[in-house]
Amino acid sequence: MYTTNEIKIMNFGDTFSMMYGCICKRLMEEFALEGERAVRCGTRYYGRYRGLAEQRVHLEHGLKINLENLFTRFYDLPTDPRFRRELQWINPQERVSHSLVCPMADIWKEYGLQEIGRIYCEEFHPACYGSYAFDQTYVYLGRTLTQEGDGYCEFNLLLRPENMPEELRKKCFAEYDPGYVEPELHEEPVDPRYGFGNITLYVYYGLLKAADELLGPKGAACVNAALEDAAATTAEIIRRHAGENGVKVDLAYGEENSLFGFSAWDHPRWEELDGYDARAQFETRYCKTLRWLFEEK
Repeated sequence: MYTTNEIKIMNFGDTFSMMYGCICKRLMEEFALEGERAVRCGTRYYGRYRGLAEQRVHLEHGLKINLENLFTRFYDLPTDPRFRRELQWINPQERVSHSLVCPMADIWKEYGLQEIGRIYCEEFHPACYGSYAFDQTYVYLGRTLTQEGDGYCEFNLLLRPENMPEELRKKCFAEYDPGYVEPELHEEPVDPRYGFGNITLYVYYGLLKAADELLGPKGAACVNAALEDAAATTAEIIRRHAGENGVKVDLAYGEENSLFGFSAWDHPRWEELDGYDARAQFETRYCKTLRWLFEEK
């Protein structure tokens, strides 16, 4: 049995995973190889949004931009209780880890979206970790749980000062910045709803932007239509987790366990995601549809 807070984290994480899965599935079914091209481009957009957001937070707090800080300071998400990892080692220049259980890979497999999950692994991680560190990060994924036959994800990340211009070495590594003093910072625990809300809007907007640029109005319409698929899947996920943990589902429970509480209109992330009529489409096609699904039951 999971706690109330753990169930919320699971619901929010699965909502994000299936927002990505539902949109990508529609694009690839409707536009075939051109749809996959848009999916890959949109995933890279999402990765850059997220990596640059983390970079911005770290710079604002006087931190060096390196691999150790990326994964240990002001990390943007809480840990899913189902997730299992073996961290081999981490330092400012290197991070090697093995993900043994990944809820994202599990839910994509459950819904027959393993191929789409593999695209996520191939495109998101290099875009995110690269953009965070001024496009200087080397990312090697030796294995991923979204690849048939692989038993774990193998992440090998390198950020080498000798490959950087002098001005970037100073921004990334304390030893190249004489007089630098590591700031003493107090980090509040990440709010699960806010953290997963940020990345869900980022991934929707990245895919919408790519679809509009590469496929035109029909591509953007396809992405927005998929929001209704994502809403239906979200409702299904929330009910399933509740049933597995002996919890009764009503409208209030649905709102509490929905990533945006039935309305994302006032989410601050829209201030930077202000194109393509995205906020209105998301509110109507996803949030209002999700509320209706809980009102109907």
